[in-house]
Amino acid sequence: MQPLRRLTAGLRRWPAARWGTALVGAVLSAGLLVLASALPLAGADAATLWSIAAVAAGSALIGLVIASYLRTPIGADATLCDLRWPVLGLLALHAATDLRSAEPFLVGAVRPVVAIATIALLLWALRERLESERRVTDADAEASGEACTTCRPLFTRASARNSHDHTAAPTPAPSGSVGGKA
Repeated sequence: MQPLRRLTAGLRRWPAARWGTALVGAVLSAGLLVLASALPLAGADAATLWSIAAVAAGSALIGLVIASYLRTPIGADATLCDLRWPVLGLLALHAATDLRSAEPFLVGAVRPVVAIATIALLLWALRERLESERRVTDADAEASGEACTTCRPLFTRASARNSHDHTAAPTPAPSGSVGGKA
């Protein structure tokens, strides 16, 4: 119960811009999945209702994960490695709900299992992003020492870009180096 409380507390602190991004991300991913998977929105039989529910839940989570990358507190910046979760979520949901193909990649009871596993993965990714923010903003939290050495920040901060001192005189280039002339 405590992790769920922390998750919802993290979501309640989000500004309106993040919620707007979550909504746009959810609508776009749902639209993409409905079009790519040929899901019938009207007259769906019981066998495809779980697909529609999986797309709705998965798209909502994809939107929340994408929104968690924006306006993060310093130290909880998203990295390029974090992009794998919404991308994997979209691909797995498409494979689990595809009705367009005559020979789908996943068949039978495997489809709902993959859809449920995808939703669980997206929930985990959202929880990890919100926990990262909580650890950074919590004054009593200890430094975990976690650092990704292979990933670059997804968005660079304006303060980092502008930290270069522009008041110093530029260093002159060595003679003969401009235009290849000596």
